[in-house]
Amino acid sequence: MSLVELINSSLEQVDLDNIEVVDAKHCTSFNDLIEIYKEDLTVTQSFTDCLAICLATHVSVKLEGEPLWFYLVGAPSSGKSTICELLSADEHHTRPLSKFTGLVSGSRQGSHLIPLLQNKCVVIKDGTLLLESTPQQLANVYGELRDICDGSLEARYRNGVSASFSNITFGMIIGITERIYGLNMAALGERFLHCRLDTTRETEQTRNVKAIFNTFNNARLSVAEGNEDGDCRSFPKQRQYTAGFINHLHSKIINEDIIRVSATDEDCLLLQALADVVSCSRASAPRKSDRDDISYDSRPEASTRVVKLLSKVTLGLNYVFGVSKLTPEIKRLLVKVTLDTSKSRQHDILKAICLSKEGLNKQALVSATGVPLESINRKIEDLQSLNIVIKEKETERRLTGRRNHVLTCPPWVVNSFRRTYRNIKG
Repeated sequence: MSLVELINSSLEQVDLDNIEVVDAKHCTSFNDLIEIYKEDLTVTQSFTDCLAICLATHVSVKLEGEPLWFYLVGAPSSGKSTICELLSADEHHTRPLSKFTGLVSGSRQGSHLIPLLQNKCVVIKDGTLLLESTPQQLANVYGELRDICDGSLEARYRNGVSASFSNITFGMIIGITERIYGLNMAALGERFLHCRLDTTRETEQTRNVKAIFNTFNNARLSVAEGNEDGDCRSFPKQRQYTAGFINHLHSKIINEDIIRVSATDEDCLLLQALADVVSCSRASAPRKSDRDDISYDSRPEASTRVVKLLSKVTLGLNYVFGVSKLTPEIKRLLVKVTLDTSKSRQHDILKAICLSKEGLNKQALVSATGVPLESINRKIEDLQSLNIVIKEKETERRLTGRRNHVLTCPPWVVNSFRRTYRNIKG
């Protein structure tokens, strides 16, 4: 036997998915995890909220139903990459991706991404590159996502390559900038919810002071020069405890009875209202382009899908916080997800109308929202076509004698917005 043959006979195939790079530390409490984060990170309320929602998304992979897909939205250097990297510390239940350009490939070698995602939480640290794709590429990617979200995906390529997948499910968290709000996929059936990571000037200054102090006083050798503690930029201790907490959540689902959330009639009404706010806020009238007329009257997306998604977020948050009901904290986070997902000028217009006593005219809308009159006119035309806004009655101006229309919304829209904003404290 030659030396090469001897070496080859002694080699064993290594399953890279089972290599545990991070030594997970025991952690069974979200509050304990946050305290560990505070040792080396600037932890704001927004950071805590986004982490809880992302962990709920992560654990929901093990639960039947609609997959949870979230955009983690934030400005550059706001901390969204940090959250994504901490979540990726768990190698067993997470599939981190540096970039994402689609689920299937036209390659004859059949190098499809989908099989690697099954039953995982996919974490994409920077999804902004996806938005720089051509319109056709973007349409193809989101078409694949819609299909696999609904349970199956069939692909055919001109070179004869085909792919067929079914019963594939995975969670998804994509770190992305606010450019995502310029992409409206509602007309095609939006599958993503949003979670915004907000930062303030005070938070930025606090982080800057820590960065200066650490650079001047805590400088160490790099990993390449023998530092066995790991690069401090990746927060090795926090990664270990994050992996431990994620393992704890997944083990709890597998080894214990599924949590049955105790919900009141009021809780159900709130979830319905939140779903309706999302549906109305991102509804779009059918226009071929911004300058074209509306092709036909349509209606907003049915809120059933959003209700299912918000219900699953609720169940995931119950695992994160170790409860079995819609606590005030969970309701606050559900409202946050709703408003983050609904963020748009259209939402601001609907909010102003619904929270007014008897409706508003267009000039009053300009004052209430800060949206230019030209944009108000166009949005109102869209919303009337969608039957979300009604030109209900005329009022007479005292000085000029001219008449103008008061804009109102159907009762179900008004009630949904009012119920949502009643649940915002402070």
